[in-house]
Amino acid sequence: MKKHELLVWTSACALGLGVGFVVMAQMKMLIEFGFNWEMHWNWIEKPVDQGALEYVSQLMGVLVIGTIFGSAQALAVRSRNVRVFRWILATVVGFGIVAVAIVWPLIALGVFGNIPGPVEPIIFTIGGGSLAGICQYVLMRSQGIFAGKWLALWIAGLIVGLVATALFFSLAEGPLDIALNWPAEIFVSGFIVAGVAALISGKALFNSLPERPENSGHP
Repeated sequence: MKKHELLVWTSACALGLGVGFVVMAQMKMLIEFGFNWEMHWNWIEKPVDQGALEYVSQLMGVLVIGTIFGSAQALAVRSRNVRVFRWILATVVGFGIVAVAIVWPLIALGVFGNIPGPVEPIIFTIGGGSLAGICQYVLMRSQGIFAGKWLALWIAGLIVGLVATALFFSLAEGPLDIALNWPAEIFVSGFIVAGVAALISGKALFNSLPERPENSGHP
């Protein structure tokens, strides 16, 4: 593993998920409220029943996260024997499963968005990040790359990252007295969770990935 690879991987994961969360939220607001900007970032006034629009916005939202997050990660591993487009696709599929298997049933039950506590962020960070990791692991296995240790550390890192995020917000709202707006809160949530997970698991990932042979390339 080259010295700079862990830094690049950690930065890519942290920025990718942080930016992905913000873009996802903004896109969902455009779907739900159009160009009524007064409604944006103000979900307190969200319509009670949006019908099919709610399902569409949630699915599109997670697909956006997967695309941005997967693209950022792919840039960090493109120097290794990883097919970039397939990596991004695997990430998108992982987050898409979260929408269909978890978010949609909660919407059907009428509880999504109304569950006490940070349940929704946990679904997208731990659930989405874990399923994306599993899909990426399957992709690597299909290429003869065995990254089981990385997957275990990645999922464990997501959990540790969630704890670190909770600690950050408790300090920010307490002794540090830092007031963050909606976009900043969402960005920080993704940034810390993915950054910690990447830092914990990065060495195992790059130890599993083979060096790309000279003068070779992958689509």
